[in-house]
Amino acid sequence: MEEPYYLENFQCVLQDVVARCGDLLLPDELGRVEAFLALPSPARRVLVRMLTRQGPWFRRDALRYAEVEDLPGALAILIAQDFCADSEAAGAADLEPLLRKGEVEALLREAGVPFRRAEGRRSLGDRLLAGVPEARIREAAPAVSPRVTAWARLLFMLFFGNGEQDLTDFVLAELGQVRYEDYPVEPGCRLFQSRREVDILCSLDDLRAAFDAGQDLGAVTRTLLAMEQWAGIRPQRRYHRLLNDVGREWERRGADAAALDCFGRSALPPARERMARILMAQARFPEAAEVALAMAENPVDCAEERCARRLLARLARREPRAARWRAEHPPDAPAPSLRLRVPRHPSGSVEQAALAAATGWTGFHTENTLWNALFGLAFWDILFAPVPGAFQHRFQSAPADLRGPEFHARRREAIEARLAELEQPGAPARLIRAVAEHKRGVANAFVNWRALPPEHLEAALTALPQPALLAVLRTMAPNPTAWRSGFPDLFLHRAGACMLWEVKGPGDVLRPEQERWLAIFNRAGLEARVVWIEYE
Repeated sequence: MEEPYYLENFQCVLQDVVARCGDLLLPDELGRVEAFLALPSPARRVLVRMLTRQGPWFRRDALRYAEVEDLPGALAILIAQDFCADSEAAGAADLEPLLRKGEVEALLREAGVPFRRAEGRRSLGDRLLAGVPEARIREAAPAVSPRVTAWARLLFMLFFGNGEQDLTDFVLAELGQVRYEDYPVEPGCRLFQSRREVDILCSLDDLRAAFDAGQDLGAVTRTLLAMEQWAGIRPQRRYHRLLNDVGREWERRGADAAALDCFGRSALPPARERMARILMAQARFPEAAEVALAMAENPVDCAEERCARRLLARLARREPRAARWRAEHPPDAPAPSLRLRVPRHPSGSVEQAALAAATGWTGFHTENTLWNALFGLAFWDILFAPVPGAFQHRFQSAPADLRGPEFHARRREAIEARLAELEQPGAPARLIRAVAEHKRGVANAFVNWRALPPEHLEAALTALPQPALLAVLRTMAPNPTAWRSGFPDLFLHRAGACMLWEVKGPGDVLRPEQERWLAIFNRAGLEARVVWIEYE
């Protein structure tokens, strides 16, 4: 019998992890894999469904799946083999959120607990927990909960190389609707080389919980900083987010040295901003300027670039280097703007209302879709180049290091060679057309094929000035994920010409990344406007 795609996907994860990382699994974890594969198909289906839903507790009557005929029988097997727990293992606080408001009111009446009909659900829940016996709540809310959530999370971490993805975020091969690039997967390639490294990453969750619970900040910090000795921690964004949060807490407590220690290790904003502000408050202006200049020269994103400019403006009075940088890098002129008074569009979309008012132009709402696709198509072979460690399984739409600074560093020569190649007249359009024709439908993190009709791509390649397209590619290449948003909403074209509109409805404002892209396009000779909409 053919299994549903979600079960096929999960079993693919199991098989891959055992093949590549079986030596990192403990005996009971390997035993759990064998026990899962020995379960009847209906039981496996139900368990995977629960593991990919928001739990941890589920009402039995809310588990309805057409592909599972005997749900009570499947749950009984899962409970008997310790894959799931039933309501007897739950406390009243676990089950109370599963009850509907009417059910809570009925239980309160039954127990003689007074309440007001207009009372909110949260208040009724508090009354329920205080006044209704736990056994009665269990009886009213028969439920089950997977006991193997941590086991599944471990498998996903070993498979994906991080603790942030699972089957809910990453569709592997949904009924053949997604095709993946045929890149080489290195046998034995894996992020973790020892069980200790696995445990270090798993402990990040515990450390985050300890921090959020207000446990000893010094102990949390020592453990967090000690993790840096493991090279595999650097690609983990949640590690950097926790560094920022811990650093911010030390800053609030006035412990600037501890705060700087945390921020100095973080690769995510606002770490460098906080460092510069602390140094400025301590009158350590040369060091603050060093940090601000690093932000300005190599910003992580547009917001950090804007912040760097503000910091350098303050530092310019005290630090000649900051003053020189500002003189050499004047701010971009504001983008040209247009105000339109238009009727509301039937769809309610402000972009469609603006498009209808663009008399004489043909156009479409594309926002980030078009520009990301142009980047992904222009650098397709470089994105999927066989860089060591980039591809750890066969279900990737991008290399594993895409979101880190090493992405550009490890491909610098190839990227620069491609950009030089694209300087030739007509080269970008020829390359992108050829790649789009050959790769259509293949998964690429930058190309949303469903949202990019061929006619939109062709219109852009026909009308786009080559300098504007090259400006986009050069800007995105060093850090593609940081610069993939903020593009103008509308692409308008006619007779081989084009312009871009960033549409803003009543009360809307420009974001830093939108200002940045408008400036880039205008500098490259492509008219890019802000269109402020007022409704008639």
